Amino acid sequence: MKKTLCALIVMMIFSGAAFGASSSELKRMSTFVSNFTELGMMKFHVDDLSDSELADFGIWHNYRNNFKSRIKRCPKKNCPYGSLIIDKSYVAESVKKYFDREINHQSASDSYGHYDGRVYHFEGADGESAFYARVYEAEKQGNIIIMRGETYEPEHGSEGSTFTARAKPYKYNGKNTWAIVSLVVDD
Repeated sequence: MKKTLCALIVMMIFSGAAFGASSSELKRMSTFVSNFTELGMMKFHVDDLSDSELADFGIWHNYRNNFKSRIKRCPKKNCPYGSLIIDKSYVAESVKKYFDREINHQSASDSYGHYDGRVYHFEGADGESAFYARVYEAEKQGNIIIMRGETYEPEHGSEGSTFTARAKPYKYNGKNTWAIVSLVVDD
């Protein structure tokens, strides 16, 4: 009986149930990880990301998810740095929300992006396939949540690429969320 109970406890820990990873929590985790995979961020550690790479994330995350509310047309006719702009505060907010980092604003690493001290200028890009994440299991190791699952493209179903994401729980604007630590999508 004791061996069976121990085995059940170990299974609960590795399935994520030990810290309450319900199906709705796994769905929230899937959305969280999808914020990176949909932008092609398939392998990174947060400590290795430069401010320009974080700016890329902030720009493209908002372009994809908040286009109508945060992306504006450049008010200058024939704007030399790109026809679209986003306020630096939205870029900083996205970086803080998903990475728990402050950003030192600068031009994004994309060769066609430009930071003018107030806004980021860029050209839009549509048509590329986006890969999303489906978290199947999660476990807590110390202060880190390890999320495992697979990526998929909605139009074609599962791609079969597995991933491991590591994130730390924290509060952002009074809500419980996570800050990404690392993500590795296996080929």
